[in-house]
Amino acid sequence: MIEQIKKPIENEFRLYEAAFDAAVETDNELLRNILKYVRTTRGKELRPVLVLLSASLFGRVESDSIQAAVSLELLHTASLMHDDVVDQTYQRRSKYSVNALWNNKIAILVGDFYLSKSAQISAGTKNRRITPLLAQLGCDLSDGELLQLSNERKLQIDEPVYLNVIKKKTADTFAFCTQAGAISSGAPTEDEEKLRLFGEYLGMIFQMKDDIFDYYDSGDIGKPTGNDLKEGKMTLPLIYALQNADREDSKPILNMIRNKDYTVEKLKKMSQFVMVRGGIEYTEKRMEDYRKMAVETLKDFPDCVAKTALIDCLDFAMQRSK
Repeated sequence: MIEQIKKPIENEFRLYEAAFDAAVETDNELLRNILKYVRTTRGKELRPVLVLLSASLFGRVESDSIQAAVSLELLHTASLMHDDVVDQTYQRRSKYSVNALWNNKIAILVGDFYLSKSAQISAGTKNRRITPLLAQLGCDLSDGELLQLSNERKLQIDEPVYLNVIKKKTADTFAFCTQAGAISSGAPTEDEEKLRLFGEYLGMIFQMKDDIFDYYDSGDIGKPTGNDLKEGKMTLPLIYALQNADREDSKPILNMIRNKDYTVEKLKKMSQFVMVRGGIEYTEKRMEDYRKMAVETLKDFPDCVAKTALIDCLDFAMQRSK
């Protein structure tokens, strides 16, 4: 599906790939080898696709659009590398993470390299609004991670708290993509805001789908699952299940979280609890709510291949299997 989504911006995406590769050129042999490996672990690169599609919605994709896409993907890659260290994760997209193959120190330093390159590339854009937006996004990503860490100490949190965390952790990144794309093509302020909201809603869907994956066997999706449960992270499926279970049923689950007692058997029981109590179904319903709001933001734009591709991104986010 992602290849079909890329169709309207095939040529522009090739320009993006060339610009990204040029941005990470280095004569440091160790760094060069690591960067080459990281490129082999890249995913669908939906975020730069969103930048380019949003720009093309308003006409020709300019050089600022390419640079915004590159700087965003550099920042995103840095955040993933640092997250793997913080979360002690040793696999990403079915391959070993940088911290697993090398070590935490190297992973952090390489992440810093990506961060610095991101700032350097964004500083080269002609539109002076893109760099401050990217800097704010970096702050929001850290803010979201710290909020999530502070929430790990709480046995119960509610849905609004969860939504605030995933907005900062994930949805703000998608919002930057679509807003930066609109800005780089000179979109009117009102249309820019519509694209920003579209990206935010898409990001909420994307993160909720990730949170659902945590309750399925890792063989189905190509990455470790149960990580959120092991770390005591309260995601929406679990929040809903706890809020809709009686005290007798929820007590053993809360005890697991309190005592960090995560054997394989107990993780299975927790997953079953979430599923039986409707946590997955409720999260899917909330994803559909965000999809409807996202489609609504695009209703006044004329039909075109870029608009169709953006709507297809919503379906991809909801239907993806990894």
